[in-house]
Amino acid sequence: MVIKNKKLNIVIFGFTSSIGNFLSRKYYLNNHNLLLFSNNKQKFNKLKKNYSNNQTQEIIFERFDITNAKKTKSIIKKNIKFFKKADLIISTIGVQGEINNFFNSNLKKFKKTFDINFFSHVYLLKYLYKTIQDNKRTLIILFSGGGATSKRENFSSYSLSKIALVKLVEILSTEIKTKNIRINAIAPGIIDSKMTRTILKNKNKVEHKEILKIKKAFKSSNKSLNKVYDLINLLLFKSGKNISGKILSSRWDNFKKWNEIELRKISSSDIFTMRRRQNF
Repeated sequence: MVIKNKKLNIVIFGFTSSIGNFLSRKYYLNNHNLLLFSNNKQKFNKLKKNYSNNQTQEIIFERFDITNAKKTKSIIKKNIKFFKKADLIISTIGVQGEINNFFNSNLKKFKKTFDINFFSHVYLLKYLYKTIQDNKRTLIILFSGGGATSKRENFSSYSLSKIALVKLVEILSTEIKTKNIRINAIAPGIIDSKMTRTILKNKNKVEHKEILKIKKAFKSSNKSLNKVYDLINLLLFKSGKNISGKILSSRWDNFKKWNEIELRKISSSDIFTMRRRQNF
């Protein structure tokens, strides 16, 4: 799927992550305007060199800690002009947290995982809304992960923080439905990243079948990243422009074949949300 010939204003939080870097480069090469954030000093300075401003493209870099509520508010205020014209806002920020049995887990590490995966986005979305509520049209994309819709032994802090984030996405989609703002969560599947490589280093605490899945998925990681890109583009433009409050899988949902009837059903029902179903 190719982005239509319209210059977009795109914000990416966590552009130094595997997904963030991939998307940033895609949008950069398509000549869109970019506002890129990261708190990883080493990667920030290294990856920043891969971008250059030209007369037709605006690129802004900001390094800050998203878990700091005051700094989040300040950085949004500093870049208010860009946010007010933002077409797409993406956050790839997240950590895996401690891989351990819940009863043996370190509560400080548990809380830190929630601070990064969930509460940082609470701050971000709360302050963002005041800035973008009058925008003509803005799409917000957050990322869920494995465990938000299934059980994952020894990943309680990660899974629970992502479940909270996904539920927040659904709630906010209803609270802002009168505005021109949509918000969705994407489950990207297994990506070759620092997070998944950490799992391999802790394979004694991870189910063997998950280790096998990771090793197999690494071979097609770039394909998975392209699916994330394609799904975001579907949500950006006409065919998916009414979808909001959903958790969508770029790996497992056959979104490229959704027809108009299916798209309307997705946007008007509780499909792709977290629900308890009665089976008998």
